[in-house]
Amino acid sequence: MSVMRITGMFSGMDIDQIVTDLMKIERTKVDRLYQQRQELQWQKELYREIINKIRVFRDTYFDALKPDTNLTSNAALKRMLVTASHPDIVTVTATADALPGESTFRVIQSATAAQAKAAGVTAGSEEGNRLSLSDTLEEISGKLASGTFSFDENDEITAVINGVELTFKKSDTLRSVLSKINNSQAGVTAFYSEFSDTFTVTSHRTGAESTITAEGAFWAALCFEPAPDGTIGEAGRDARFVIDGFEGSRPDNTFAIDGKTYTIKKTINPEDNSPEISLRISPDTESVYKVIESFVRDYNELIDYINGKLNEEHFRDFPPLTDEQKKEMSEREIELWEEKAKSGLLRRDSALTSLLEDLRRAMYDAVDGMNLTRFGIDTSSNWRDRGKLVLKNGGADLKAALAANPDQVAEFFGKRSSISYSATLSREERAQRYAESGLASRLSDILNDYIRTTRDQNGNKGLLLEKAGIQGDITEFQNSYDRRINELNKQINHMNELLLSRENAYYLQFAAMETALQRLYAQSAWLAGFFQPQAQ
Repeated sequence: MSVMRITGMFSGMDIDQIVTDLMKIERTKVDRLYQQRQELQWQKELYREIINKIRVFRDTYFDALKPDTNLTSNAALKRMLVTASHPDIVTVTATADALPGESTFRVIQSATAAQAKAAGVTAGSEEGNRLSLSDTLEEISGKLASGTFSFDENDEITAVINGVELTFKKSDTLRSVLSKINNSQAGVTAFYSEFSDTFTVTSHRTGAESTITAEGAFWAALCFEPAPDGTIGEAGRDARFVIDGFEGSRPDNTFAIDGKTYTIKKTINPEDNSPEISLRISPDTESVYKVIESFVRDYNELIDYINGKLNEEHFRDFPPLTDEQKKEMSEREIELWEEKAKSGLLRRDSALTSLLEDLRRAMYDAVDGMNLTRFGIDTSSNWRDRGKLVLKNGGADLKAALAANPDQVAEFFGKRSSISYSATLSREERAQRYAESGLASRLSDILNDYIRTTRDQNGNKGLLLEKAGIQGDITEFQNSYDRRINELNKQINHMNELLLSRENAYYLQFAAMETALQRLYAQSAWLAGFFQPQAQ
C-alpha cells in the first residue's frame, strides 16, 4: 500500500529521505535473502539445461522408438547392406537377421489392385458433352449414356461400394462426390477423366483377394455392370516371385522374407519374362561406424558441458544485483555483471560429479571380458579432457574392428540382460542387470537413475529431477530448489513485514518531533507577544 505523508512542515527537514537512508541499512538483510533466492533460481535453471541435454542424448542413443541410432538394438549395430543387379525392378533392405552372402530373385508378376473402369460414360462422342468436375449430379444426370440418376423425394441418391453406404445430394458437384468416395471407409479411389470419358475405381488393397463390390442404380447410370456376386471390374492379383529357385507369392509388392524386405517397383506381367536379379548382402560397417562416431561425439559434448559447469570459476564478489543497484547501471553493465554472478554456481556439485563418475566407470568396466579399447575407442590421455572418448587412429581401428568382428561390437554395445530396467529393482537385481548388460544398457540405466520420471521404492524420481525438476512433470513444482525458494519467500515476506513496522516507527518518531516543534514554535510566539510594545 502507498501511504500519503506530509512531513517536515515545522522542522524543514526532508524526512522521507532520512527514513529512506535509515531503511537502507535495515534492508540489507532482506536484500541478502533476495540474492540467495536469485542464486537458487539460477542454479535450478542451469540444472534443467543439463537435464534437457541428458534427455536428448538418452533419447537419441537408447530409445527403442529410434532404432537407427538406438545402441541397445541390432538395427543400429548390425546393419546389412544389399546391392541388387536391377534396382529399377526391385529394392531390397536387410535386417540383422538376414544371412550375408549372395542370392537370386526374379519377379514373375507384380501384385495389382482390383480396378473397375467404365468407358463412354456420357452420351454422344462430342467432347463438349462430357462431364466436368464442377457439374452437379442434376446436370450430370442429363448427360449420361446409361440413363439418369434416380433421386428420391429428398433429392438424394444412395450408392453402396464395398459395403459402405454413401448418400449424395442432387446439388453435389462431381468433385465433392469423388472426394466423399475417396475419403470414405470404402478403401477405394474414384477418378473421372474428361479427356477419355472414363470413370475409374481402384482398390487401395492389392492381391488376389482385392475386389470391388457396388450396389445401386448410381453405379449402373455410370456404365458399371456388376457381376452376379456384386463385384465390378477385375480382381487384383498376388505378386509372384522366385527366390533362389523357390517360388512364392504375397498379396503386396512389399514383403519381408528371412530378414530381407523386398519392394517390387515396376508393374510386371508373366509374359514379360523379367530377368533374374542377383543380390549381395554384406555387413554395412560404414553406417554402424557413423552411429558409433556420432555417439562418441555427442557423449564428449555432454560431459564437456557438465565438466565446464563443475569447474567454472565462481566470483564471490559478484552477487546478484538488487533492484536499486540495477537502476544505477546500464543494460550492458547489468549483463556483464550477471554473467559473472551466474558463473560457478554449480561448481563441484556433488550430484553432477557423481553422474560423471558413474558414466566413466561404465566406460572402463568390461563386458564379457571386452573393453572399449578392443574396438579402437579409448579415453583421452589429456587430464584436461576429463574422461572424453577418442577414436584411435582417426577411427581406423574402429572400422577395422567392425569389418573383422561386427558381431563382437554389437554384443559389446547392445547385449541385453534378462532383467528389465525398473526404478524398483533391488540392489542384487541391479548388480545382476549391470553384469549382464552391454555398454549401451549400462549407460542408459545410469542416465535413467538421474532423470527418470518413475519413482523408486522410496517414492523418489531421478536424482536430478528431485533436485531441480523438469517441465511437464510434477517435479516442475515439487523439487528441492523450489522448496528452498519457497522457504526463502516466507522469510522475505516476514522480513518485509518487520521492515514496514520499522519504517512506520521511524515516521512516528519524526511525527512526534514535528509535534514538539509545533508546540515550541507556538509557545515562542506566545511569549514573544508579551514583549511587543503596546499600542497607545
